[in-house]
Amino acid sequence: MQVIGMYGYVDKYDFVIATARTLNILDKSVLVIDATQDNKYKYIVPSIDRDSHYVTQYGEIDFAIGFDSYESLDEYLKEKNIDINLYSYVLIDVENADMYDKFKSLSVNKSYMFIDTNLVSVGNNEDLVKKMREVNPEVELTFSKIYYRAYMSRAANTYLEDKIANYAVKWTDEVYEVSIDEQDTMVNIDSQFSGLIDVRKHTKAYLFFMCEFISKLVGDISSKDILKQVKRRKN
Repeated sequence: MQVIGMYGYVDKYDFVIATARTLNILDKSVLVIDATQDNKYKYIVPSIDRDSHYVTQYGEIDFAIGFDSYESLDEYLKEKNIDINLYSYVLIDVENADMYDKFKSLSVNKSYMFIDTNLVSVGNNEDLVKKMREVNPEVELTFSKIYYRAYMSRAANTYLEDKIANYAVKWTDEVYEVSIDEQDTMVNIDSQFSGLIDVRKHTKAYLFFMCEFISKLVGDISSKDILKQVKRRKN
């Protein structure tokens, strides 16, 4: 099991779901943990479960929704006889310091920081990293950058790095810029209302990015081979 931290004060649920779906196409079992402040996935992932918290399946992906801490999720999984260690990948979407604190007991193998250029996002990301440093004073904090839906100016990038540098953060060589055009937006909307996650309908630029991202995440398959499997897959 590989636990992937998807951190940052950005509405990134569409990207997280597309990532999970692409991993699923590669025959990887995936659990997505909604650790957003207002349980965004509750409104996106179809479910007939009326409980306040639950694990449900959508597009052959399991989603843990409505849990107020990792401990409550762990208890639920044990009650349902679900072994989290049997998943190939666990993706956790964390937006802010408060939610990180509630799910901090889940050990993460690789961390991505989703970055927007506005000061609200930068401020919340700084608070998030500050909390991570307080909780893990001796642990090396290492992130790969994902500039999400925004143009990152040199001034904005410098401002961000200066703020987060106070907490001894290290950045990997992996840097991604995710642009979302009108077609990608419509695909995301269609997926939400249809209940079908079809990454093939995205733009070529988005697909190429996603395949490159997954290739580096998985490590043993090329982006070209991933693209072939995505295009062959019939949802």
